[in-house]
Amino acid sequence: MERNALLKYFDENAAETEKKIEEGIEKNRKGDFELVFGDGEERSVALRQVGHAFKFGCNAFMIGGFRDEKKEKAYLEKFAALFNLAVVPLYWDALEPEEGRLRFGKDSEYIYRRPAPDVVLEFCRQYGIEPKGHCLLWAFCNPQWLQKYGEKDKKRLVEKRFEEIAARYAEKIPSFDVVNESASTYAVGRKALFDDYEEFALDLGAKYFPRSRKFLNETNDSVWNYSWARGGKYVPFYMQAKKLLDSGKKIDALGIQYHLFFREERICDDEILKSYLHPLAHYDVLETLAGLGLPMQISEITLPSYFGRGEENERIQAELADRLYRLWFSVGGMEGIDYWNLADGYATGAEQGTGEGENYYGGGLLSYDLQEKPAYKALDRLINHTWKTCVSEKGVRARFSFRGFYGQYEAEVRSAKGTDTFTLALDEDGAYAADGESRGALLRR
Repeated sequence: MERNALLKYFDENAAETEKKIEEGIEKNRKGDFELVFGDGEERSVALRQVGHAFKFGCNAFMIGGFRDEKKEKAYLEKFAALFNLAVVPLYWDALEPEEGRLRFGKDSEYIYRRPAPDVVLEFCRQYGIEPKGHCLLWAFCNPQWLQKYGEKDKKRLVEKRFEEIAARYAEKIPSFDVVNESASTYAVGRKALFDDYEEFALDLGAKYFPRSRKFLNETNDSVWNYSWARGGKYVPFYMQAKKLLDSGKKIDALGIQYHLFFREERICDDEILKSYLHPLAHYDVLETLAGLGLPMQISEITLPSYFGRGEENERIQAELADRLYRLWFSVGGMEGIDYWNLADGYATGAEQGTGEGENYYGGGLLSYDLQEKPAYKALDRLINHTWKTCVSEKGVRARFSFRGFYGQYEAEVRSAKGTDTFTLALDEDGAYAADGESRGALLRR
């Protein structure tokens, strides 16, 4: 890859882009708060952010997938050190490979990249990570046995699937991709399933997952390819989502994929760069989608370093990660960013450790032997350092004012009466919770 070609639009628009990023982060990701004390005592106050309200996620498809215990442990620890959301695989063909035999439990047979949901949920509980289900209905990954049925029975079986997943996980998994890639692969889904399958799925989502957050998730073709040349409301995903909302379908949030699945020799084509790597094009399409009034997540991300192509490609991948994450983090209405494959060599469509299939793109943040690549370190700097707030002050009497990123904080207040410690959860509404009695009240300014 050529760094100058790949990042030329970021460089050409650096001043404008950086201004929008900084202003957007200040406006959308931070707030002003006060701790108010009423006893007049002098005290010292220290706040340390320990978690994010914003969701930083990754697919958890390799949980339980390593036969080497050291590798498994390294994978779990590297995942938990960076992410607070894990995507749980619910693909129909792997969840029900034989009709009526569901792979929910930890004792289920092993399928590569498809751990049983209970395995992933146990990992989430252990590390305090939020799970997200992916996906309830898709044109692809339907079981072979489904194809012997006609439309009426397919609808019955789709509803049975929704009902069974809801019975087990609706109270355990807060959000689900209800429909995946229906704008870009509708013709395939219509053939594999039935007409208007996306509307049918959204109706089932409202019926069986009333308290869950229901995502409409879409691939690159219906978002980024149209962002620059056509712009605005001609983005197919926008038009599909608006049509569904106008017809009364229940959608709580939008998932927007960002896979740079381009061969290395094509990645610097100007047409690709304008659609995928022009920062003003990004703002154009994301601000257009935000106009629907729904929260958004960048839901699947592959930033290539091209498997086995050397350290320079990995450095460029890291710079892409830094620039894109900062841009996405700044956008109003954005609530999360979910990377896709954490490690190289474990992607779909190929044997482990080869450069075939999606492995070709080298899109992981870790190497095949699970060492941190520069892109992992770049995201670690942002997520665990740059975007976390630590503040302290001595001699506080009535009020302690601070500005910080939304998220979870540990607070320590020291005075002549002793030391008081408690936790706070701060968001744009000013809400908070304390795990113990504090000697003050938290206010949003």
